[in-house]
Amino acid sequence: MTEIRTPLGVIRGRERDGCLQFFGIRYGQPTGNNRRFRAPEPVKPWEGIYDATHFGPSAPQPPRAIDSVLPKRDLVWSEDCLFLNVYTPAADDSARPVLVWIHGGSYVNGSGDAYDGTSFASTGDMVVVTINYRLGALGFAELGHLDPALTGSHNNGIRDMIEALRWVRYNITVFGGNPGRVTICGESAGAGAVNALLASPNARGLFHQAISESAPARFSESETTFADDLRVQLSADGDPIGLNELMATPADRILAAQTAVLDRSAAAMGLGLIPAGRPGFRPAIDHTTITGNPSDAVATDPVPLLIGTNLDEGTLFTLDLPEEITDSQLRRAVESGGHDTDRVVAAFKAEYPGETNRQLLIHMLGDTLFRSASLRVADAQATTDTSVWVYLFTWQSQGFHGMFGAMHALEIPFVWNMPLEPWGQLLGEGEPWPPDLADRMHRAWISFVHTGNPNHGGIPDWPRYDTDRRPTMEFGDTSRMLDDPQGRTRAGWGE
Repeated sequence: MTEIRTPLGVIRGRERDGCLQFFGIRYGQPTGNNRRFRAPEPVKPWEGIYDATHFGPSAPQPPRAIDSVLPKRDLVWSEDCLFLNVYTPAADDSARPVLVWIHGGSYVNGSGDAYDGTSFASTGDMVVVTINYRLGALGFAELGHLDPALTGSHNNGIRDMIEALRWVRYNITVFGGNPGRVTICGESAGAGAVNALLASPNARGLFHQAISESAPARFSESETTFADDLRVQLSADGDPIGLNELMATPADRILAAQTAVLDRSAAAMGLGLIPAGRPGFRPAIDHTTITGNPSDAVATDPVPLLIGTNLDEGTLFTLDLPEEITDSQLRRAVESGGHDTDRVVAAFKAEYPGETNRQLLIHMLGDTLFRSASLRVADAQATTDTSVWVYLFTWQSQGFHGMFGAMHALEIPFVWNMPLEPWGQLLGEGEPWPPDLADRMHRAWISFVHTGNPNHGGIPDWPRYDTDRRPTMEFGDTSRMLDDPQGRTRAGWGE
């Protein structure tokens, strides 16, 4: 056990594997009861010793689908969920750079305690902070039309992250961190949140660099449709329930209604291409917390940025696609997104000759969800004097007969240098995996956190991104530089 004095009071953590660990630190007031749907409020000082040897509860969330191939975890959740975890080599005055991790999970699942920052802290000599934030309807439903005091509730999850970053600014020094050298990092929804923070004037100055892994990096305008659908779903007579009844509804009933609303929305899409900026229980442009899309924000107010995607982003999200997709179905799917159908279909058939329409649609979905929006951000920042670095993760998993390939989220255990056992069914039992892939990626992220440049001696020279060559670092069985990978399909979208 180890104890340190913070500006808020004395806190007790533990030492393990050469790293000090402080779990379940409250950074905001409880968000249930009369604080439900309200902006977060900062934590208050405490008396006595704060026990930070156990994780705090996660945000309320439905269980992960039983057929999910992602690692499964048993979570304890509560509306009182604004907790963070700190990993540090030492609580001294070394002023180490700080990495703040924002978990993914489609804005409806996930928890900061799923990510062990020990290797980053001990190998990378940095301070790591992982956070929880409100999810789903409890974190991303606009209710200002019911009560002006709730205006902006559409982005409460992002407001939570900003509150966590404020906590870092005022408290991280005693954990050995430098509040003037903070890198925010996230994957999937967490990367979307990173991009939301790039586009938030309220977050300005609270971080200094950003890493975005597979981001849905576009946002729709804030609106009330999903919140109103939720109130109808919770109603017994088909009329939307009122605010008082919504405030009193148990969280598990809200989760069930949220799932029903999202399932109907997904079914209505049919075979259409899901856009990265689709509406839902997710961040939105409210012109206060988020004032625009990240591609616009980085063009005028950039910070050093490391951004990338995985080669087979779409495979995780397309298990329900029919086995046979006709030419007309493929074309209608492209048309549903308002794209130039002839150009897009021709580009994908040229990039992936001999693949079926189903395989082409999987590639297209990966692009519209993550790759195109991420490249749009990289292209915008490349017009500035601030560096942006682009990567592509290509290592092919062999589990499930290789059907998922370099799927969405598969880079996580390699980036974090985490045990691969929970991912065993994806990696393929008895199948080889590149033993140095984690070293190459882990060290690149460490180098970026320290210097704003991901280069290190274990990879080829990695030039900053530009829109002429579009240099991209490949992380796969080996690492090599690629110029404009999948350039035909990128151009096919008109990017």
